[in-house]
Amino acid sequence: MPPGKGAPVEYPPRKGPRVRRGSAPALLLEAARELFAERGPYAATTKQIAQRAKVSEDLIFRYFGSKDGLLKEAVFQPLYELLESLMPQWIEVHQGETVDEPERSRKYVGMLYDLVHGNRTIVMSAFRVLVEGPSHLDDGAVLTLISSLFESDRPQFDAYLKACGLRRSNPQLQFRLMLLLIGSTAGFLAGTYADPADAPDRDTVIDELVDFIYCGLRFPT
Repeated sequence: MPPGKGAPVEYPPRKGPRVRRGSAPALLLEAARELFAERGPYAATTKQIAQRAKVSEDLIFRYFGSKDGLLKEAVFQPLYELLESLMPQWIEVHQGETVDEPERSRKYVGMLYDLVHGNRTIVMSAFRVLVEGPSHLDDGAVLTLISSLFESDRPQFDAYLKACGLRRSNPQLQFRLMLLLIGSTAGFLAGTYADPADAPDRDTVIDELVDFIYCGLRFPT
């Protein structure tokens, strides 16, 4: 007979190696990010994640409820918070009266590029979900959070297009394309060279990205 409403959930006895008290959630989050990036979120199993974290598998369900819950907390929640953290900087750059338009675009593109490059494990895990298809997820909250990644700064982006007299044919799509272009470039560009050391430096890449984006958003002449 199932427990009554409000009854405490009973977990099976914990098995597996002992770790410092209270450290299991952080260890699981780190292990999950690594394995999701290496193998993809659907190929990586909860058993493998627990083994990488050196904790008992049942702790995944105790702390996160499911593998989807772990994916949300390990990858998409921190990524959403990172993007949200850029908003004050974006507003500051956008409102800067002494900054010309190309330089304003360059600063914003640079922010997004550095965010991806500095958080590659999280971003690569997110890319694996997008490539393999988020429809495989059962948790609606995760799907909503994934969509919100491409909506968080869109109002500011739309205002930017309007203020600069740029194309606003479909700001929702344009913003997604911009994020995907910058994110995939920061994540994968070095791997397209036989010797990654031959890849251009950050400033060169950002200059080219700005030309692609800024010129593409201008009205045809």
